[in-house]
Amino acid sequence: MTGAAPHLVACVASHGWGHLSQTVPIVAALRARRPALRTTVRTGLPAPLVRARFAAAGLPEPAVEADDTEFGFAMRDALTIDDDASLARYGALHATRDARLDAERDALRALAPDAVLANVGWLPIAAAASLRVPVFGACSLNWADLLEARYPARTDVAPIVAWMRDAYRRADALFALEPGMPFDAYPNRVRVAPLARVGTARRDALQAALGAPPDGRVMLVAFGGIPMAIDTRAWRLPPGWHAVASFDGAHDAATVRRFETLGWPYADLLASVDVLVAKPGYGTFAEAGFAGRDTLVVPRDDWPESPYLVDWLGRHARVARLGLDALRAGRFEDALAALAAQPARPAARGDGAAQIAEAIHARLGG
Repeated sequence: MTGAAPHLVACVASHGWGHLSQTVPIVAALRARRPALRTTVRTGLPAPLVRARFAAAGLPEPAVEADDTEFGFAMRDALTIDDDASLARYGALHATRDARLDAERDALRALAPDAVLANVGWLPIAAAASLRVPVFGACSLNWADLLEARYPARTDVAPIVAWMRDAYRRADALFALEPGMPFDAYPNRVRVAPLARVGTARRDALQAALGAPPDGRVMLVAFGGIPMAIDTRAWRLPPGWHAVASFDGAHDAATVRRFETLGWPYADLLASVDVLVAKPGYGTFAEAGFAGRDTLVVPRDDWPESPYLVDWLGRHARVARLGLDALRAGRFEDALAALAAQPARPAARGDGAAQIAEAIHARLGG
């Protein structure tokens, strides 16, 4: 470790915002134990987004280095995988794997980290392990298990999965976040509690901002960091309902407000609404579980992580299915009735970020 100011390199996947949402609380918990911690984030996400998320968590601005190697899956929209493009990119990565590993080593040598945190790239883990730098993976999923589950009959995918799994097994620890995939193929798996932002409920202020009556109800419709175009002009919300919409195609109207024009922190908004409408995704669902927020789930049936997320959220909030056609048409009545018919459930608890930070702190000689 380089003196009193250890340097953490966090390698963050650019498949949506969830990987960043998982990483920031871990960095915050580690910095609480190591106040002089310096952080460099390597990611394909926009640098302003990364810096804004760190600032929102009360963290110093990190250095941000562009790296789009870890793309996750190519997506047509927030719900649909582009299989051809995804397989082509993974095939190209595997075909050039030796050169890719050499480039990853060179990048880490230049940064001189004291530890590497991967969410959830296999190449940074393999490179850091070969350089004998402490390295940790942390996520609710891993790309090897997702690829195998998505393409079980593809013989060309099997060697790619084997390559990824060999890299993942080289991590000092592979932290499997709840809720998420089981990580059964990894002897270095460490199960940890959920982690999520917890906002402050400001229901009266939200109703005032939306022009809703005191007994009105509000839904938040959000699709994370992958574009999803839905035209809200066709929506006719049930009487007494307002919506805050966070996706492409949303239009301000008497009962619909675009998220970006509201000026609220997302976590506070989630804590203040009555219902969340969302696709399965770790950050969105973990935050809904901690808030005990009723959720209408827009199915994402081709995403192998989805069943784990939906099952977990169903233990901590009332959950009902909302079809994509009903969402596009703004028909919420049946799904809302299905929510109302269910009993209340206890909100989630836990602090996975502290567990992971404590393990990294100890490995650095804490």
